[in-house]
Amino acid sequence: MRAGLAGACLVAAAVLLGTGCSSGGSTAASSPSASPSSSASAAVCPDVAALRQSITQLGHLGAGSGALAKLKTDVANVKTNLDNLRTTAGTEWKTQINGLSAALSKLGKTLSSLGSQPSATAAAAAVSTDLAAVTTKASDLLREASVRCPSVSSSPSA
Repeated sequence: MRAGLAGACLVAAAVLLGTGCSSGGSTAASSPSASPSSSASAAVCPDVAALRQSITQLGHLGAGSGALAKLKTDVANVKTNLDNLRTTAGTEWKTQINGLSAALSKLGKTLSSLGSQPSATAAAAAVSTDLAAVTTKASDLLREASVRCPSVSSSPSA
């Protein structure tokens, strides 16, 4: 039951995540800021790139026996890279970083409580919803970061 539940969750989540990775939609207004120094950009851009890479890995879902463990590991890696970026960026992108952090926390709680879902369909829906929120928040953050770190795409999809 547990392997089937995890597989159903991951397949549904993969479909939703694949469709949720476009960077279209509304754009948030941001307040203008002074152009950052190149040394500050040099410090923060590698963390932005590491975050983007870990988000991309999060989107590579499978339905094998170790899929749930991989998903949990990938979420932990995104959290670690987000924490690193939070430290390096200071108050820059604070709203977007906090939004992604909250979405990741919700996804982590959902993954930890899959067994309490009433059905595989309900579990898949919960994971899919939370993955879509993570994707949206990650796109928001990467879109803002791409102004300062232009080599970083705003879409977390590969």
